[in-house]
Amino acid sequence: MMGMNTRTSTDRAGTAARAGLLIWLVIGLVSSWTGAQGGAVDDGPYLFHTERGVVAKWVRAGQVETKRFEPGAPIELPRFRALIGARLVLERHEPDAPIHELPARLFVLSDVEGEYDHLLRFLTKNGIVDADGRWAYGKGHLVTVGDMVDRGTKVTETLWLLYRLSREARAAGGRVHFVLGNHEVMVMGGDVRYAAPKYEAVARRLGVSISGLLGGDTELGRWLRARNSVVRIGGYVFVHAGLSPAVANERFDYDAINGAMRAVLGVPPDRIRDRAVRALSWGRYGPLWYRGYFPRHAADFGPTPTADDVARILEHVGGTAIVVGHTKVGRVTPLFDGRVIAIDIPWTKPDRVRALSIRGDRIDVVDIEGRRSPFEPAPQRRNR
Repeated sequence: MMGMNTRTSTDRAGTAARAGLLIWLVIGLVSSWTGAQGGAVDDGPYLFHTERGVVAKWVRAGQVETKRFEPGAPIELPRFRALIGARLVLERHEPDAPIHELPARLFVLSDVEGEYDHLLRFLTKNGIVDADGRWAYGKGHLVTVGDMVDRGTKVTETLWLLYRLSREARAAGGRVHFVLGNHEVMVMGGDVRYAAPKYEAVARRLGVSISGLLGGDTELGRWLRARNSVVRIGGYVFVHAGLSPAVANERFDYDAINGAMRAVLGVPPDRIRDRAVRALSWGRYGPLWYRGYFPRHAADFGPTPTADDVARILEHVGGTAIVVGHTKVGRVTPLFDGRVIAIDIPWTKPDRVRALSIRGDRIDVVDIEGRRSPFEPAPQRRNR
């Protein structure tokens, strides 16, 4: 019995040792892989406002680099010249007017979700920017219908591109309308479950949360907090998800809706005390979440509005058509006899992505190579 017990103890000890060695080998391999991946992280720049000026931070090959600027000094970061320009003079961000006349040229896209390279190619091939990525659309207007962030790994680049283009467009007499989507609001409000893992590593290195990368003390965060959620250009109404009958009623007011949404940007939903504002910014019938135009979502967002309901919505908001992203479609899809146009085609499939080019009464659907075809809504049976 003693010999049997001794052998059993020895066998157990050997098994434990081998198991321990295996665990350490696995941990070592995982740590090596994680370190290699983390060491390859590149991101930025992030401009943090402080009482003593602006602190620029970025991550290069996994290491944090920093440069400080005195209050009022222009931001000059040669490494990021293509993103922010050669000399960035910071300004106070004021909300843009939510209603504009229809320009001679209007270009509309949505739900890029951090696919910066595809976005830049799309804009270049369609003449919105030149070969150097600078604004080339003159007095035209570019509309992005929400969700430029999350999922993709070049969110920072995407935001800086649109930030810079908004300034260049204004200087040329044009406009960039960055319409907020639910994912911008989610990230600023602390819901980061859709952020690419890269941004957890970046945030950790910079000593902030993922939401802190777009916090109220950052330049990009301040810019986003001045954006609109609903915009009308000519007769076209641009909103990320849609306007439900509950929101677009006879009391609808663009300034009031956008102001209420901006007031809670960066606030988690459980900390918004005003129930009406919480429902507007985070609720399923709010403009960032509503999917009621699509019958397949009627169970959660219904009832599906009738054609008469949509006509009343358009009457209340002073528009002739609503352009939405948010809900995935296989092609640019007209709904309600073209009174609603859905354009959210995944940017992970760039050859399938389409945008709208509007010139007067003509609407074209364009692709990433700049090819265009007329948008002709097929007659649909009215749903009464």
